[in-house]
Amino acid sequence: MRIVLTRREPLDSPDGVSIFIVALAQALLELGHQVQIVVGTFESRAKFQRLLSPRLELPIIGLSRTPLTGPASVAAWLRAIGIIDRFRPDLVLHSEAMPLPLRGTIVQIVHDLERRKGALAPAWRAIRRSSMRRCHYVVASTTELQEELVRDLGLPSDQILKIPKCIDRQSYASRGLSERERAILHAGTSPYKVPEATIRAFGALNDPSVTLYVTGDITRPVREAVDALPESIREHVVLLGMAEGARVRELHSRVRVAAFPTRYTVPVASATVMEAIASGTPIVGTSRLSRDLLADGVNGAVVEPQPEVMAATLKAVLDDDDLWSRLSAGARQWAGRFDAQGVAKQYLELADLYGHGR
Repeated sequence: MRIVLTRREPLDSPDGVSIFIVALAQALLELGHQVQIVVGTFESRAKFQRLLSPRLELPIIGLSRTPLTGPASVAAWLRAIGIIDRFRPDLVLHSEAMPLPLRGTIVQIVHDLERRKGALAPAWRAIRRSSMRRCHYVVASTTELQEELVRDLGLPSDQILKIPKCIDRQSYASRGLSERERAILHAGTSPYKVPEATIRAFGALNDPSVTLYVTGDITRPVREAVDALPESIREHVVLLGMAEGARVRELHSRVRVAAFPTRYTVPVASATVMEAIASGTPIVGTSRLSRDLLADGVNGAVVEPQPEVMAATLKAVLDDDDLWSRLSAGARQWAGRFDAQGVAKQYLELADLYGHGR
């Protein structure tokens, strides 16, 4: 098949949607299909390689090197119609609302609903509904998103499918306990990832034998939270900034536990959580993580994001070898749900189903 994957936002930003697109594109190529990725913004191949570290050379068409908004974005995507049509796709997978008239089986993938609130909520909802009308299938990436879309769009539940996000499991090592560092990883410093909650929990843990790694931009809340720690603990916090994709993967496989005190409006399929799972790393996270990702007592622990509560759970995973081994084994087994080739085949089946139904 000829398959197009689209995204309005920059692809060379190492967020969950970019990680998903890279993993899915690689899987489709390895399954013998032709793939074209069309994105609104693509700053540079070098930045993309550094931050996403794909295994394969991916065919990417960027409509602009700088972010597009308003009329410039509309004009660029109208131009993209011709680019995509010349590729003659059998299957088009939109990772953001994209109300374009295109050939082939059109699938709208919904990764989150965060933009549905605020002053622009009516406009975003109108764009999403227009995009839904032009597609053959609507896919939610988590159970919670599937349930919310039914309420948000007024669609029957049987019209919204669920297919999980995926990751390239080949890119992640799953090390045994003897190879693990007595360390915690907090990946990402966007406000909804609440890095300061992990830092405060690290302070409550108050164990100089443990290291805390934090990846992502070093923001003011992060710096202030670190500065508030006692000096004996502060020196064991390592702020890595925007680390290379390969470095983040290596950390996921090296630490003993990953912390996710995440605050989502609707729980989504966080790629950083999936990276931890693929690495066999137990998770300590909040109930705002999707239940499709975090199963309490199976691959991690669900906790409230208060410092003392998080610290007690982190301590248990750090100190109890039997608990760690059980949760790590659960994580490795759970990761099979997000295998890129398995997810790719689910999308290919949609094209086959639509083709047979016409």
